[in-house]
Amino acid sequence: MDPSSDSLIAQAQAGNSDALTTLYEQYKQPIYGYFYYKIGDAQSAEDLTSELFLRVIENLPSYRQRDVPFRAWLFRIANNMAVDYFRKMNVRNHLSLDERVTADQQSAPDIIAEQRLTGDRLKAALQQLTSNQSDVIILRFVADMPIKQVAQVLNKSESAVKGLQARALEALQHILAPHRVSHE
Repeated sequence: MDPSSDSLIAQAQAGNSDALTTLYEQYKQPIYGYFYYKIGDAQSAEDLTSELFLRVIENLPSYRQRDVPFRAWLFRIANNMAVDYFRKMNVRNHLSLDERVTADQQSAPDIIAEQRLTGDRLKAALQQLTSNQSDVIILRFVADMPIKQVAQVLNKSESAVKGLQARALEALQHILAPHRVSHE
């Protein structure tokens, strides 16, 4: 985290609402994306994102930049909330990767259809991974987190995260291989 982010966090901890708003704007989309891909329901993802930021406001005064960067701290909270969500729902922790069409209204119907088809294939493939493998894939490639932060969020070693990622990508490649399109 750069010094300006440290300063922003310190300002938010001191009660500066502009700093808190900036942190919210900076992290709301990655947190929403994490919940959306983890849970698969847009409304639940919005609700959990809002709840997470309420928890951040409550707990920010006690946050200390020690071994866990702010971003990893946020995603650790998100991960714990997702676990709680699935416990409450009494369902197995499956990913639902319904494709998010965030394209603007100008997108061609064939592009939207291809995005949905790709999203459906990816959703089905990710549901075949273990929970730990899917967590790593979502954090690495949806939340765009480095391995070190993924390890901090999941309370695993970096080598364990690398192994999970390698096995998950290999499994995804095997699962998705029949869907490859030849351009020859």
